[in-house]
Amino acid sequence: MQFRQHQRAAHIRTARLIGLFVLLLLALSITVNLLQALLYKLLLPFSVGFPALFFETNTGLVLLFVLGGCVVEAQRLRDGGGPRVAHWLGGKEVRDPDDATERRLLNVVDEMALASGQTVPRVYVLHKEDAINAFVAGWGPEDLVLCVTRGALDRLTRAELQGLVAHEFGHIKEDDLPLAMRVLSLVWGLSLVHGYGQNLMAPDDKGHVGPMSWLIGLVFSITGWLGWMAGRMLQAAVSRQREFLADASAVQFTRSRDGLGNVLRKLWHDQQVLAGHMRHPAAGMVSYLLMNEPGPASCMSSHPRLSERIRRVCGTVLPPMPAPLVRMDVVEPRMPPGGGLALAASPSLPVPALTAAQIRQRQEANSREALSRLQHLVGPTERRVITLALMMDTHNERECKLWHHMAEGVHDAKRILEDVAALSPNRRVPEFERLTASIASDPIEHRRTLVESARDLLRADGKVSPRERLWWLALRHRVNERQNRQAFMRPTTGQGHELLDMSLDQLNHVTALTTYMARFIPMDESSTGLAPTGLAWFKGVMTRCGRTGDMAPGPSPDADALMHALAGVQELSWMMRPLLLKAWVEEAVNHSKQGVLSDQTADALRLAAGLIDAPLPPMLEAHYPTKP
Repeated sequence: MQFRQHQRAAHIRTARLIGLFVLLLLALSITVNLLQALLYKLLLPFSVGFPALFFETNTGLVLLFVLGGCVVEAQRLRDGGGPRVAHWLGGKEVRDPDDATERRLLNVVDEMALASGQTVPRVYVLHKEDAINAFVAGWGPEDLVLCVTRGALDRLTRAELQGLVAHEFGHIKEDDLPLAMRVLSLVWGLSLVHGYGQNLMAPDDKGHVGPMSWLIGLVFSITGWLGWMAGRMLQAAVSRQREFLADASAVQFTRSRDGLGNVLRKLWHDQQVLAGHMRHPAAGMVSYLLMNEPGPASCMSSHPRLSERIRRVCGTVLPPMPAPLVRMDVVEPRMPPGGGLALAASPSLPVPALTAAQIRQRQEANSREALSRLQHLVGPTERRVITLALMMDTHNERECKLWHHMAEGVHDAKRILEDVAALSPNRRVPEFERLTASIASDPIEHRRTLVESARDLLRADGKVSPRERLWWLALRHRVNERQNRQAFMRPTTGQGHELLDMSLDQLNHVTALTTYMARFIPMDESSTGLAPTGLAWFKGVMTRCGRTGDMAPGPSPDADALMHALAGVQELSWMMRPLLLKAWVEEAVNHSKQGVLSDQTADALRLAAGLIDAPLPPMLEAHYPTKP
């Protein structure tokens, strides 16, 4: 799923729909004025002009009801916030539960809060609801709640529960809750125009209705009803786009499409067999907040069709999936606040065994702290030794020994190396790119020394692996960015727009570079020879480039042949290089386990993207965190 592309598209559509609300209010005012003017001329055909402030009064009434009603309804919705909605639907807050499924839920919420960078909401369980559903409510962090049905706890696996909770955190991250509340308030204001017309048409205490009052009321009633219907349709359209956006965010937070995809398939099955029914009579009032509303999709539905959501998440429309009760084989301990760090800081307390998720959360917290310390080191020597540490293997004794020799005179060099080792794998290349971008403006003598030091460091153990050579090439390329940019600006003529349009000479350059990278994409280069997945990746890329048949890569090019091939690929047009990178990435995903790139494969592809000056495809960009 290219979730970043879907996120951008959903943002654009939402902005357009909000603009349509403004146009709808303007159209409503114009329509009321036109109908009132027509009615006035029909009743008084010989009159000249219109009464004073005629149009201003009509416009003022429309704006008073719509905008005034919006303000009143928004204030009403603010009272009590998220906890009020949760209690209203019969939710019970989960704090320190004995129930294993509830402990698992709290752990998942902590993990997704960390993955999304959001605050942890108060968690409620709707114990009387057997359907699979969830929602978040509230105006801000201080009154934010996450409600999950009992059916979701009992019938979803841990991965699926992560997908469900991640979807709700997608709503939180994108500020969907205040948007939903404001849109609801606008629709309520539009309905007041219709209500005002109904009041004008209603008889008085004596049962009499004035003809003029009735006709004016008819105008407001008809236009108000049409405006309310259009508002409801726009509200539903906004909600549908935000659902697509939350689905894309869930894939981003969990780094997996299977969890959310299976939740949607189980929802689809429940919708067909059980109609996805929620028992509480007020559930329909908050249907736009739910993971999915019951009933068939239509233009008035606040959620898109499940089949379309499944197609966007999974890449194809998978069939519905039954949702039987899930037996928990492992009872998770409750993760303490801070991901277990609080327990570790208190030696007097027994520390329970941590789950894999808790260990990942602790490592991510340590990684963020280490990254923050490294980014506060801005001295030129500090930046260079950090760059060298990012490139080397911090577990290689010979490389570490040489690095310490190079870092002599740097304050707290040991802590720098520890912080680099603590970085999560998907943060190393982005930090390398940040540092080398700043080093590119250093004097040329310093940059040349850095490149030579990196060469000596990577061969300190007597060998240079293909991946280490790729790091060195990336360093040399990035610290000479100005000269490289001038080279890339050279005009290229006579080139086509597709990979199949490459000349034979260009194709030979691409083949040589792809042969070199096949040693460690998508598998690690530590494997002996060319791994089967690397061979399959090579054949897939070459097929896209027009070379078919039972071909195999030749021997890996030596240093001179590699530089010659890289220079030839760099000479491809600005349209061809991104297509080649896209082919590399897509074939790597196709031949990776469960369609997820490993950290080593993603780093190699990102370094290669920098070498050929091609933007990262969304599928590759998704592997890296968007926030430091």
